[in-house]
Amino acid sequence: MARTAGTARSNRHVVPWSHRIGRLIALVITVGAALALPPPSASAADTPVARLTLQTLEPRVVQPGDTLSLAGTLTNTSDATLHDVTVVLRLSTNRITTRYDLAKDFDPSTITGSTIAASRQQLGDLAAGSTVSWRISLPVDRLGLPRDPDQFGAYPLAVEAHTADNVPGSVPGGMTRLATALLWLPPNAHFVPTEISWVIPLVGGIHRGMGQTFLDDRLAQDLAPTGRLGSLLAAATHSRIPITYAIDPALIDDAAVMAGTPQEPPSPAGSSGSAGSTPNPPLSNPNPTSGAAGGAAQSPSAPPTASATPHASATPHATAPPYTVRSDHGVRAGTGTAAADQWLRHLREALAAPEVGVFGLPYADVDLTALDHAGLPDDIAAARSAGQITLNAQLGGLLAGNPNVMTGTVWPVGGYLDTRTLDDIANDLVDTVVLSDDALPTRDPDAVPGIRVDLQTPSGRVTALLADSTLTGLLAAPETVPGGLRAAEQRFLAETMLVTEQRPGVGSALVVTPPRFVDPRDGFLGQLLADTAVVPWLRPVTLAAIAQRPPDETPRAGLRYPDAARQAELPASALARVPIARDELAAFTAILGPGTVVPIVDQANLGILRAESANLRPEPREPAAILNDVLTAVQQETAKVYISNPGLITLTSRTQKIPLTVVNQLPNPVTVRLRLAAVNPTRLTVGPIPELTVPANSRQDVLIEVTARTNGRFPVLAQLLTPDLAERPYGTPVSFQLNATAYGAVALTIAAGAAGLLIVWSAIRIWRRRRHGRHRRTPPTPAAGPPADDTAKTSVPGTPGELT
Repeated sequence: MARTAGTARSNRHVVPWSHRIGRLIALVITVGAALALPPPSASAADTPVARLTLQTLEPRVVQPGDTLSLAGTLTNTSDATLHDVTVVLRLSTNRITTRYDLAKDFDPSTITGSTIAASRQQLGDLAAGSTVSWRISLPVDRLGLPRDPDQFGAYPLAVEAHTADNVPGSVPGGMTRLATALLWLPPNAHFVPTEISWVIPLVGGIHRGMGQTFLDDRLAQDLAPTGRLGSLLAAATHSRIPITYAIDPALIDDAAVMAGTPQEPPSPAGSSGSAGSTPNPPLSNPNPTSGAAGGAAQSPSAPPTASATPHASATPHATAPPYTVRSDHGVRAGTGTAAADQWLRHLREALAAPEVGVFGLPYADVDLTALDHAGLPDDIAAARSAGQITLNAQLGGLLAGNPNVMTGTVWPVGGYLDTRTLDDIANDLVDTVVLSDDALPTRDPDAVPGIRVDLQTPSGRVTALLADSTLTGLLAAPETVPGGLRAAEQRFLAETMLVTEQRPGVGSALVVTPPRFVDPRDGFLGQLLADTAVVPWLRPVTLAAIAQRPPDETPRAGLRYPDAARQAELPASALARVPIARDELAAFTAILGPGTVVPIVDQANLGILRAESANLRPEPREPAAILNDVLTAVQQETAKVYISNPGLITLTSRTQKIPLTVVNQLPNPVTVRLRLAAVNPTRLTVGPIPELTVPANSRQDVLIEVTARTNGRFPVLAQLLTPDLAERPYGTPVSFQLNATAYGAVALTIAAGAAGLLIVWSAIRIWRRRRHGRHRRTPPTPAAGPPADDTAKTSVPGTPGELT
């Protein structure tokens, strides 16, 4: 063994120490030189020398015989003049086959295909900071694209800019590159169109808290024809394709108040119950003659309301005062009455069109996962119920009988739910959820999955419809796509073409969900909707039609709720006062009779839901401010029913009935119970107290039998209670004093005995005095004969003045 080891050591290459020292010195010199060099400039490392934009790429779908036209701009972003600048096209005739490859080919650093010499355009010198337009046009037939019908699809296309200068920051093969795709449709192309469903969110944000006064007037701008919501509705209706609207009922509620035709929906609990006690009404089959006026729930036989019918005019009432808005100087009139009225009319027209789908978001688009994690799942049910009631009241006539209305559908913000929240909403009759496809990833990353997945919950099966996260990202930030909006549009079309290409003979489906607050005023969304109507590989349908597709059998890893989604939720601190507000409101509601209409109950319920809105995620302090307003308003109403403080009550007997007065300053009768107890419970026993009904704007006296166990003055608390089984304390307890002055039974017996003895003793003394007095008044008669000897005399003992 030693020999073998020695042989190994003899065969090892030995580096002389001089060489090792030389290498070490060289390494030190190299590192030192590197550290001594100045860092690369930001412009060289991060900023491109020039920037290309794409303004025109026609036709969007290229066929044989077409002429391809591209146009855009080139901007010199460097500090020096670029000389002999040219632009040229690069094209690859190798079809893109996966969406992964498509993303790679859209990277400007990727070189693909070959230069089309006939496309080169000379632009000359380009001064620093200046911009020049470019345009390239050439026949499609000269591009050499394959004519096989199965070769339809997206092909890598790029615009490259070159300069004669050797400048830092250039991309390989040129100084800058704009990557896109050519969408090729050969003759007799074979494919089954992809069904695509657009879900357009009609969400306006939170502009009211408690009551009718608006916190701001921003919604007036959004609802205007040139505003975000006005433009969004116009883009959707002008596309003339099947659209599914996801409507926040709070937006419809706000718009109706602004337009002067409010129909404050009854709270989900009604006017005399706790939150969530009323079952969800069926939005898909609303009674066209049902509605809510002034906060009261109408029965199905109630007369129709104007806004609940399809052709009702939404013109504001001439006598209706304008809505009010808070300002730094108090309250002022709002400015959006006309805009809200016009927007509501346009919405009703849009919903009356054929092949239009609708599902309601929970009222105020409440933060589903945040509520569930805060232990408030009942508030999710309350928000869904309030939302359906609102849509029925405002749009019920338009939605009645529409097969594309989906009542049991939930679309969480961001497209993510955790398992716990899914189970809770499934228990509330939710049968469909719209999620991001990132929420249910496939186990095989290269799989081509479908978009419908059946999820099992303790309450039954829930259908998950998966929105395409890549397309959602494009819609959220199209301006981040290199080359501008036209390049982003081409990327969107290429993505949808790849979906069709991957299942040419089977057919695929897509759900596209723009962000909640998508702004269509840059024209991007409207152009995509228009493209959807004309490109041959897409077939627009409603979301209800997508839900009828067979479930996907691709193995998935399970429901995923990323940390980023959890961190984006409303914080628990923002919802901390919700249970307090709910308890106070429930106590106030419990004393009202069935069917009693008190507007503040509905306003408070809706105010709590607005405080729970996911739209307030960027403003975590706003929920607390809204909840404080709700609590203040409810407490002010609660204080109108109270016990009048009796001050000091004196008990003149051991058991006695004492009077208390309950005051009701509400315009409705109330029913309450009373609880009376001494601070030291051993000093007082209270008899049964009957339930008390106090008429509106009046007071009611009640006699309560009490028994004092000890004498003296001691404090007593009187508390109102709700008349339900919970017997919750209502309002603030009243403290007063009882003064017990009556003798007890033992004391009375002793006093009576003492009095009797005193009377007997007094009678004996009187009798004795009278008897002795009679003896003194009649002296004895002396006997005959001589007087007796003095020494023989005796005296009567006890006789005054006589000796014995």
